[in-house]
Amino acid sequence: MSFNPRTVRDGTITCSVLALALACATGTLEEGDPGDGIAGRGTAGAENPTGGSAGSSGGAGGGQAGSGLATGSGAGGKAMTGGSGGTTGGALGGGNGGAGGSGGSGSTAGSGGSPATGGAQGQGGSSATGGTPGSGGSPESGGSAGMPGGTGGTGGIGGGAGKGGTGGSTGGNAGKGGSGNASGTGGGAGSSSNPACADWPTANGSQSVSSTIAVSGTYDGQFKRFSGSGPLGSGGQQENQDPLFELANGATLKNVIIGNPASDGVHCQGACTLENVWWEDVGEDAATFRGSGSPQMTVRCGGAKNAMDKIFQHNGGGTLTIEDFQVDGFSKLYRSCGNCSGQVARHVVLRGVTARSGSTLVGINTNYGDSADFERITVYGSITICERYTGNSNGSEPVKTGSGSDGQYCRYDASDITQR
Repeated sequence: MSFNPRTVRDGTITCSVLALALACATGTLEEGDPGDGIAGRGTAGAENPTGGSAGSSGGAGGGQAGSGLATGSGAGGKAMTGGSGGTTGGALGGGNGGAGGSGGSGSTAGSGGSPATGGAQGQGGSSATGGTPGSGGSPESGGSAGMPGGTGGTGGIGGGAGKGGTGGSTGGNAGKGGSGNASGTGGGAGSSSNPACADWPTANGSQSVSSTIAVSGTYDGQFKRFSGSGPLGSGGQQENQDPLFELANGATLKNVIIGNPASDGVHCQGACTLENVWWEDVGEDAATFRGSGSPQMTVRCGGAKNAMDKIFQHNGGGTLTIEDFQVDGFSKLYRSCGNCSGQVARHVVLRGVTARSGSTLVGINTNYGDSADFERITVYGSITICERYTGNSNGSEPVKTGSGSDGQYCRYDASDITQR
């Protein structure tokens, strides 16, 4: 039996096949260029009645992390059965897995060689990605396919649905679900979020007030009726009257009924909360908000009757929120001062307001950047929702420039207003 020496060249690798039935020993490999290690190749088995053995594993390349190539391919010997495919290709640290070795190419009547396995997964590669799977061997007759590719990443989680509106006699609308990772929008509030604010309370006793009551912290009137007397008992509409209550910055006045005479009602010197405060007969104004800067003022759950002019006068800065409030008999529910000496942008939010026997809910100054927002408003009769003015700081009468929703200063939709 004769043999033909065979030389395999790949880069700097040279291997001579002189053995009878054994494949070439593991190839040696010089250090590859960064990111491109190269594996050695096993040689084919020589002629043998029982077929040559598979080529042994290629040597591991010394390249840096990158896409290392690792293949092993040994052709089957000329035999009754084809030789096995090359064994696992060498792994390159940090690179992709090697491609599968080619199946043995059987000779006469030989069956296909089994496919080589994929190269080992790279270690330490950037972003910790595994190597690509080895491809299937190329058998002569039906060699098995290579490993499948990786699965796709999972999709992003959708945003949570918005929360429903606050409870009322009818619940709020459901919020809209978010798209992608954005959160959903909140639902609208119920049609009547606080039924306890619907009825006027019964006075629990009475108290005469001859000098202003200063409030710091929280003052609970326990639903007594407070009426002015002496200097606070004129009951007129003249300007610059003293109030029955003066609230320091951050104070809260609650559970109070203000009777007649009411003088100038309540003054807030900064941020304040008026909760369950009811005006039976408004004097000069029900409340005046005078704080500097951008305080947050809240009127929650209450009502006012019989106002000859304004109910809430906003002379300072900041935002006033009026919610779950009812008014009966008035000229304006809210007015941003039209001719104060120190003019600033003022903002008002009306939510859950019911109005009867009035002229206008809100008057604001567009030239100073005022805004008014409305939600769940019920009006009886012909009442203007929002009027726009050009204010001034010299004491002159401000000029009315328009009324109704404009999307910039007076902001509401038709669905926000219920006309009865």
